[in-house]
Amino acid sequence: MNAPVDRPHGIDRNLVGRWQAEALHVTGGDTPARVLTCAAAAALAATIFWIDTFTNITGAVAVLYVLVILLAGRALARRGIIAVAAACMLLGIASFARNHGASADAAAWLRLIFSLAALAVTAVLTLANIASTLILSAQARLLDVTDDAIILRTPEGRILLWNRGAERLYGWTGDAVLGRDARTLLDSRFDVADRDSALAAGNRDAALAAAGRDIALAAAGAWRGAIHQRCHDGRIVTVDARWQVQRDRHGAISTILETHTDITARKAADAALVASESRYRTIFDTLAVAVWEHDLRPVKAVVDDLRAQGVADMAAHLEAHPEIVAATRRRVHISDANETAVTMMRAPDKQAVFRYLDDFVLPSDAGFRGCMVAIAEGRPRFETQAQIRTMAGDVLDVIVALTFPPAGTGLERVQASIFDVTERNRMQAALDTAREELEQAMRTATLGEVSVSIAHEINQPLSAIRTSAGAARRWLLRDPPALGETRTALEDVMAAAEHAGEVVKRVRGLLTNTPTERLPVAIDAMVAHAAELVERELAADDVAIALRLAAPTAVVHGDRVLLQQCIINLVVNAKQAMASTADRRVTVVTAIADGHAVIAVRDSGPGFADALVDKAFDTFFTTKSDGMGLGLAICRSTVRAHDGTIGVGARPPEGGANIEIRLPLAG
Repeated sequence: MNAPVDRPHGIDRNLVGRWQAEALHVTGGDTPARVLTCAAAAALAATIFWIDTFTNITGAVAVLYVLVILLAGRALARRGIIAVAAACMLLGIASFARNHGASADAAAWLRLIFSLAALAVTAVLTLANIASTLILSAQARLLDVTDDAIILRTPEGRILLWNRGAERLYGWTGDAVLGRDARTLLDSRFDVADRDSALAAGNRDAALAAAGRDIALAAAGAWRGAIHQRCHDGRIVTVDARWQVQRDRHGAISTILETHTDITARKAADAALVASESRYRTIFDTLAVAVWEHDLRPVKAVVDDLRAQGVADMAAHLEAHPEIVAATRRRVHISDANETAVTMMRAPDKQAVFRYLDDFVLPSDAGFRGCMVAIAEGRPRFETQAQIRTMAGDVLDVIVALTFPPAGTGLERVQASIFDVTERNRMQAALDTAREELEQAMRTATLGEVSVSIAHEINQPLSAIRTSAGAARRWLLRDPPALGETRTALEDVMAAAEHAGEVVKRVRGLLTNTPTERLPVAIDAMVAHAAELVERELAADDVAIALRLAAPTAVVHGDRVLLQQCIINLVVNAKQAMASTADRRVTVVTAIADGHAVIAVRDSGPGFADALVDKAFDTFFTTKSDGMGLGLAICRSTVRAHDGTIGVGARPPEGGANIEIRLPLAG
């Protein structure tokens, strides 16, 4: 019979008892073998009882009941074994009582006691053996339940045990690997760092490293490190290996127990993290924006202390106590900086920037106070303009932007993006000065433009006054004087003078963005009156004007004088464009189309060249040697002031220019 095995460390006694109670499941349950074993035990017990009771054998026959208990141990659970042992003892006592009775001698009593002791010891050892068997069986099941690969091998590498975790990890079944060399099978490769730790002499090669590792294992009894193993399907996995030696009674290594945890994904994640950190560092150092990293925990400590003291309005309190701000700023340390920041600060190297914030920020700067308030109020971001002094003594204007971690945590590493705006501010100051000078020049130019525009617009009424005054003079010089015609000419002079005054007033208002007067204006009547005002001037230059008015119901809201002067400008421009044309005709057409009043002024001149169409209405653009380039520009301003459009229309079939105006009809 096997010797009992002590209860292993870390297993509860009650658990062992429960396993003993469940021994039936381990030893075969209600299988035929169990039934036969129990029957054999019963037959053996009966035979022993008959021999001990009905024969003259005087030896300790009852000791043979030990065989019955051993048979029962193969088929029964704990209670059954105890019952069988008790029954055997009772049978032995019964035989003793029948054969000896009260007249038994000392030798008989000694044989009985010896037999009962043997039965008791056998029962105890059997129970202990079953418990040990159960424990070993449970431990074997645990080896298969765990996700880790567990391998038991000899020091030479021959595999003795290969659990299900190893099967799942590496792909080989236990039957396929038992007896094979583990290192050859798995093509084990060790990390360089592990070789260095195993071999004080340094990294020679993988074989030497493995040998050195075994030497270290023999000395320390355990080893742990990363190993790269090849699986059955060719995959390479990285495992966290833990080796533990098992020694024989002479102290020599008999076996090595290995547990392997798959850390391939973790290693890949670690490598990705290292690569990510490397990329971050590269971006951080090569970023075109200067970045400082601050430890703002002292700021948090100060504002928390002020809150504990009952300070409610942090901004007002810090403004009233600048010494708190200055003292806190002296405690803020710069823990990191990128190369752009090093260059901006004129520092010889990065280490020179690892100083306190107060070494760079000007004492008069109020931005740090705002930073303290932002931290106190729990804002996620803070941005301010500040002035800093470089290590070369230059003062820079900068914009500082900080993003704080949530809930006030992680303040030991807060990045600040710093933008050097010194040159921008200088350029802005120069630009502001230039803008002021430009505005002054533009005011002067505008005044000149208004003056020129007014002069241009009253040129036509002055021409009409000159023409009418000359006609009146001629009528008066007749003998006798033609007083009726003279009166008509003088009335034309007065009308032209009044028109000139209105034109001056309206043009000045138009150029100074004064709102135009909006009254109902009948398009056909307005065009007809404009033609009357220039009729005498056109006749003096042999220019015929024709009106084709087809919009008798067209009414727009606007300034009659400005619109009328716009038509006059277009007619006068047409007259001037036909200076070198023999047949000089101006036609003014009105119509209604798509809710708009359309006015077209056409002439028989050369028209606009295609390259000049887009420039025709630009201020000061002209194709005439004595022109000012204001007529069409003023017309455009007038039409736009009336929410209309003006442009060069399609060339008429007979040639010449065609200027079209579209004004929205009154609702």
